[in-house]
Amino acid sequence: MQWYEITVILPLRLLESTYNFLWLYVNGIAVEKKEKDFLLRAYIFSSYPHDLLKRLNNVLKIQAKTRPPFSPPLARGGLEGGCSPNSVKYLPPSANPANTSLTNEFIIVPTPTFHIPDFGIPVFIQRGRAFGIGSHPCTIYCLLALKEVLLVALQGHRIEKVLDAGTGTGILAIAAAKLGARDITGVEISLESIKEAQENISLNNLTGGIRLLHSSVIDIEGQFDIILANLYGPLLIQIASSLVQHLSARGWIILGGMAVPHDDVVIAGFMQYGLKVYKRYCDDEWGVAVLQRV
Repeated sequence: MQWYEITVILPLRLLESTYNFLWLYVNGIAVEKKEKDFLLRAYIFSSYPHDLLKRLNNVLKIQAKTRPPFSPPLARGGLEGGCSPNSVKYLPPSANPANTSLTNEFIIVPTPTFHIPDFGIPVFIQRGRAFGIGSHPCTIYCLLALKEVLLVALQGHRIEKVLDAGTGTGILAIAAAKLGARDITGVEISLESIKEAQENISLNNLTGGIRLLHSSVIDIEGQFDIILANLYGPLLIQIASSLVQHLSARGWIILGGMAVPHDDVVIAGFMQYGLKVYKRYCDDEWGVAVLQRV
């Protein structure tokens, strides 16, 4: 058995359904934006990846009947080298070096699993019911935004406090901790989500670095250097003043869950409090914005 990478280029409308299908069978998933489409990479530790590849092709054919042609899945063995579509390249186990291009790539690992990727940044998420297994475009953009702020804008400088408003499964709080943040608070109004987030935090061995509060975000106290708010547009407008009030000097807010084109309205609501736009991520339906206090 060895690691295989299955890659597929997907239009927005097929992203979540394809991700959710693979979630049941693979040992890790990574997604990145490629112009108007998404590059999904699924990792499986197996001797026979052909069966999954065949099922995936069938699922895509059924889903894409009304879509223009897109790139078919590609399975690669040993995490290196390329091969023709719908083929598999075998490499002996000794030829499975870690792929350096995945060093800072979040690999969402469905848990439980018998095989854990030893490449990238693994984020363990159980197969639960709360929002946030990494399949939604806004979650993908928020993960990209976290890397942009913590690894590029701040160049690895220590972040004292992070707030994850509406933490759901805890995926963004966990990702922030994996990137070096240490004092993280996750706020959630759903008790079911709080329980699930706590289990995910334990799976990632981060119980000492992330605390969870069963509370509304407007009832929190303290100042935060980064605020994550992957919620939805109307709510973000309602709580904008509260979020900005809890933002430290020169702090950062990552806003998610905004429907396009109404994301402009949401962002304008935050800019009136003295925030500026640092970077935006969007597709035809969803938008995420990184704002900084000036």
